[in-house]
Amino acid sequence: MSPIDAHATATLRRPVVSPMPLAAEAPRHDIYLPIHKGLRSLMAAILVEAGSMDWQVPAERDATLARLDELLALCRGHLEHENRFLHTAIEQRLPGAAAQTEADHLEHLAAIDRLRSGADEVRRASGDAAGAASLALYRDLAVFVAENFLHMQVEESRNNASLWAAYSDAEVIGIHDALVASIPPQEMSRLLQLIVPALAPAERAQMMLGMRAGMPAAAFEDVLAIARAALSGRDWSKLRAALAENRSAAAH
Repeated sequence: MSPIDAHATATLRRPVVSPMPLAAEAPRHDIYLPIHKGLRSLMAAILVEAGSMDWQVPAERDATLARLDELLALCRGHLEHENRFLHTAIEQRLPGAAAQTEADHLEHLAAIDRLRSGADEVRRASGDAAGAASLALYRDLAVFVAENFLHMQVEESRNNASLWAAYSDAEVIGIHDALVASIPPQEMSRLLQLIVPALAPAERAQMMLGMRAGMPAAAFEDVLAIARAALSGRDWSKLRAALAENRSAAAH
């Protein structure tokens, strides 16, 4: 059994964690929701692309592997952000509460390195060996995606519950803002390209309203340009209407 297969078996034996119910009258700030929706969307897309990749055409193979490289880089950066800001905050007030997800992150870093090695093997291989290497990479990536989906559920239930128990919403938003401020502009732009179309219209509008309230006007116009490029015509119209309605309501 390979290291990835062994880890997958152990993961699937874990009890599935049900999402924590939110109080209907006062939903708590969910620090994980936007980035996790964006990452799930990209992981699913890359997994499908890896499965249908034509390894016999170098240009097509290299384009898919480049997208996989980007996914793995984003995943590594996401782990570092959570370790530095979210796990640190949880452990400061509830020691041991982030232990499971901290251990998962170590496994994820090792899996990222294995997937990079697998992608390099696909690049080097030819003929039947290239097909076998591509299939092995696809299956390992499928395990990585599945494990990450379960891991995100744990973060959205247990870690959110820990944050909500130990911090006020204002404090959670402060942690979020410090995390976002640490992300370089180019990386932030790419993350917005993933997050904005992955959100439901109401979630998207809420995020954009918060950004408009907390950013200089010129910076928010740059965010809107990213959103417009990433959204369908229908979703862009819904977002514009929500922003205009909020501005009109505030004026009155």
